[in-house]
Amino acid sequence: MPPPPMIQALPEGGQTVVYSTVNDHEIKFDFWLPRTTGHLPAMIYYHGGGMSAGSRRGRGFPQWMYNHCQEKGYIFISADYRLCHPSNAMDQIDDAKNLFSYLSSSFHQNLPKSTTLDTARIAVTGFSAGAYSARAACLYATPKPAALLSVYGLGGNMLLDHWTRARPPTSLAKFVDLSAIPELLADHTVISDDFGDGMSRRFALTVYWEIEGLFLDGVFQSPGLGKLLDAVPYEQRFGITPQELKEGMLQEFVKEDYPPSVFVHGLADEVVSPEESVFQHEQLRGLGVDSKLFLIEGGPHGLEGAMKMMMMMGVPGTESGEKVIQDTMEAYTEAMVFIDGVFAK
Repeated sequence: MPPPPMIQALPEGGQTVVYSTVNDHEIKFDFWLPRTTGHLPAMIYYHGGGMSAGSRRGRGFPQWMYNHCQEKGYIFISADYRLCHPSNAMDQIDDAKNLFSYLSSSFHQNLPKSTTLDTARIAVTGFSAGAYSARAACLYATPKPAALLSVYGLGGNMLLDHWTRARPPTSLAKFVDLSAIPELLADHTVISDDFGDGMSRRFALTVYWEIEGLFLDGVFQSPGLGKLLDAVPYEQRFGITPQELKEGMLQEFVKEDYPPSVFVHGLADEVVSPEESVFQHEQLRGLGVDSKLFLIEGGPHGLEGAMKMMMMMGVPGTESGEKVIQDTMEAYTEAMVFIDGVFAK
């Protein structure tokens, strides 16, 4: 049974900007100004979608985060990025770099004279696969983001067994049509805005890659990569990663200058292991970087949004759903307090 449609109305007043053009393909973001004017911070939101699907305009838009930005006087930015197949994770890194370059050089042309962007106070947030772009910005973008918020985010450790080997279908697999895989793989149209009312057709690529143990092959567009890495112990995997892909293993480049970070992840997440958030949180703490971690007991991938859908569909085992939703929203509140504190310094 397909999930119920989730057509989400975006806030009014958004403006669309092309921040990068690659081989005539335009990559865009939308932004919303608060009522406040002056020298303002900004929050960049990267959507999820398994690295192969999704849109800045799509389902999952974090209204609660937008509301917080309006209340606090932050510019809210929702950004697209090139989607895997035919593009790859290295292209997404380039897109993150290009977005920050645009914000620091040309964005002012879109702002009223009473408003400027404080490029020293830009936080990045990524939900699910969008956290890969957010984390990439923390490593490679100039100016460096002031803070990171990862929400059930991917990219904390791309060398885990979770990504190198085949695994059973997740709860999301039943919502995709795997018979479309040959057609999707044969289509080499570059896509960065996969907007639609329901589950993206392209998300079948991610499900297929996960089931077959080809996730790293697909997102890096490097056939055989997952098998290569899975054949050796974890400690040896980065060393044998092809040189041109090493920068895509983001966790290997985290240093003491990484931005303060906060992580929210469900302990029942079968899609992106909470181990990713735990790994990076502990990594940052070991480097002396300010970091907070909120783990939600019983929280599925998608946290409150997924739980609401599961409860609406009558999925068994959601008796504790209201508690998961409450705990998640409390964690979101604390996460934004963390971001506020960084901006206030």
